[in-house]
Amino acid sequence: MSISQEDNINQLLTQAENTIYANPQEAIRIVEYINTKTDNPAQRLHASYLLTTSYYIQGTLDKALEVGLKALHDNTQELSINNVKLYALLIKILKELELNKLATRYTTAAIKASNSLTDSAIQEWLQGKILQYNTVSDSAEATQKTFQRLYKSKAYLTKFTGPFQTSQIGNINLDIAALQLREFQLDSVSYYLDEAYTESKKYNPENYLEMKSLQLFGNYLFLQKQHTAAIDSLQVALRIAEKFTHLQEQISISEAIADNYLALNDLENFKNQNAKTQLLNSAQTDVENDAVNIAFNFSSTNEAEKLATAQKSLRWNVLFFSALLIMVLLLWGYLAFRYRIKAKQYENYIEYFEKKQKPAAITPPKEEVVKHSTVPKETEEKILEKLNTFENSIEFTKQDMSLSLLALQFETNTKYLSEVVNFHKQKNFNAYINELRINYIIEKLKKDPAYLQYKISYLAQDSGFTSHSLFATVFKSVTGIPPTAFITILKDKKERIGTKQSKN
Repeated sequence: MSISQEDNINQLLTQAENTIYANPQEAIRIVEYINTKTDNPAQRLHASYLLTTSYYIQGTLDKALEVGLKALHDNTQELSINNVKLYALLIKILKELELNKLATRYTTAAIKASNSLTDSAIQEWLQGKILQYNTVSDSAEATQKTFQRLYKSKAYLTKFTGPFQTSQIGNINLDIAALQLREFQLDSVSYYLDEAYTESKKYNPENYLEMKSLQLFGNYLFLQKQHTAAIDSLQVALRIAEKFTHLQEQISISEAIADNYLALNDLENFKNQNAKTQLLNSAQTDVENDAVNIAFNFSSTNEAEKLATAQKSLRWNVLFFSALLIMVLLLWGYLAFRYRIKAKQYENYIEYFEKKQKPAAITPPKEEVVKHSTVPKETEEKILEKLNTFENSIEFTKQDMSLSLLALQFETNTKYLSEVVNFHKQKNFNAYINELRINYIIEKLKKDPAYLQYKISYLAQDSGFTSHSLFATVFKSVTGIPPTAFITILKDKKERIGTKQSKN
């Protein structure tokens, strides 16, 4: 490639980066053109980062993961800032999909990649992002660490110029504002929102940063009880989100609008908005499911490639053996490996079933932990009592069950209900409902032999899932294995017990 052509490609990369937040579709078109014109590894990695970012902003998480995971897999030699930025983005996406084990694996790789660079700014930025993504505790210490990292990251990034600085500083301001909202530190929220909004004006109107700024501003107005103004801000944010076809952002904004209608006691608009949210949730389920499948498939393929490489190396090391002996050893090793895995799996699940059948051990009461909570104590106790009743019912198997609907049934608001679930159940609302559904169907499989004969689609519908594929994905995330394998192991166990009893 000539110098002039290389300069032209770099200019196109800059153009794409300047376009992402306002027009991701145009950025995708530019990057796809770049990929047909360059074989330079650094330029192709930069292009992959921009393409992954564009797909993420559009909300097409499956394509974002497909491009990003492949780029990191193919580029193992040359490490650069784009490697670290791509790792950070993939960690964020995997966290959003609750693929925490895979996110942890990429976090380790990201830290290793950043440590090999001499750029302290990118190292600090990555540490700030990782700490933010992994902060599940509401403790004052964890929150303060996150603030410190974000402030330090912002200070480093102010030394840079160009689109990297603009987008990252804008996002950091939004991260700080969001954290302050969570902690109800409202005095300085408007300052950081104004800062982010100012950064967004460096792009074309109705861009991604502007949308996020308006969304957070609407949440800020909600806490200030300025609900009409909050709805106005959120409606503008929703219009921009619809332009990007970003379903998850549309869902978050739509839920926030519904919360404001509920606070105004405008039940008609609340129900209409809630219905719109349900439609968006149904569409988003398919998007997230496709993305999860991409991640699982890529991970499985990658492990298979590693195994194939190891087997090839082993064959070279034992080449002096005869071909027959090699085949015998490989066959024996494969069968032994499969047997150990199957036996271990069987033992684990037998232990799991036995523990499930035993009553939980009574533990001495712990000293009450003082927590930072916005939920009044009396309200919190009422919500917990209602949640206990809810868990002992089968209400959670209704397909239209949602945070807004349950809050309405509990005669509370979604914020209080979400906070109680997050704190006491240690998971978000969707994960909480899905786990109740999976545990419900597991008990049915254990206690009712007829359920072992039903199709997976029936089990999915009976437990409240909207699709076969979503049920299979959530089942595997809860139990560690697909539902078909779980049923096979359970049938195996029942047959072994029946055989043993007949012999006796």
